[in-house]
Amino acid sequence: MTLQSIDKGKIYLYFFLLFFLLSIHNINSLKFVKNFFKINKIILDSELDENLNEKIYNSMHQFYNYNIFSINADEIREKLNEFNSISEYRVKKEFPSVIKIELKPTEILAYYFENNQKIYLGENGKKINGNELFKDNLPLIVGQFDTQNFFTLKEKLMIHGFIIEDFKKFYSYKSKRWDLLYNSIIIKLPIDDLDNSLIKLKEIINNLDINNLKVIDLRNKNNIILS
Repeated sequence: MTLQSIDKGKIYLYFFLLFFLLSIHNINSLKFVKNFFKINKIILDSELDENLNEKIYNSMHQFYNYNIFSINADEIREKLNEFNSISEYRVKKEFPSVIKIELKPTEILAYYFENNQKIYLGENGKKINGNELFKDNLPLIVGQFDTQNFFTLKEKLMIHGFIIEDFKKFYSYKSKRWDLLYNSIIIKLPIDDLDNSLIKLKEIINNLDINNLKVIDLRNKNNIILS
């Protein structure tokens, strides 16, 4: 996240105005300058859900009346990072008294259950509470899993022409091995050499009649089992 500055010419203009008014020993002028640069408007430019936007906007209320020159970017960043649905954000200063925040949502990849609660997994690697509503065709991850291990699998699937939504379920094992549910077929992947296994899987799907298959076992690279 960056706090974007305005045109230098405008900054010089505001400082000239400030210097001019300060040079006049007038209490009213000093009060005017003090209030002139207070943040009095925060604008959200967001693609997020309306209810979530409202929560984010409410969390920004504390920054009203801050001086726009001295506002701490880390404080805004800290607040925005509390919302795991956000993928990217950009904060702009619009002088003399407006802050504009641009927000982009993270892509939701899958969901799983933790302590009987539904949790979504975002492309940003963060957990998102199941109370938020997302598309219905998300795959389910079953079993305890390492997030990075899942992302590695996802990347390899994409490299070999698959997308996450091709699979209804991902079964994770303690060995970090995965089984995938493709339509009604269980695909057993090996721990290692995923690339070669996924190449073979693509060939099987493209070239064979798999309608009557229940299992495609790719764990042994020298012996593919179809049953």
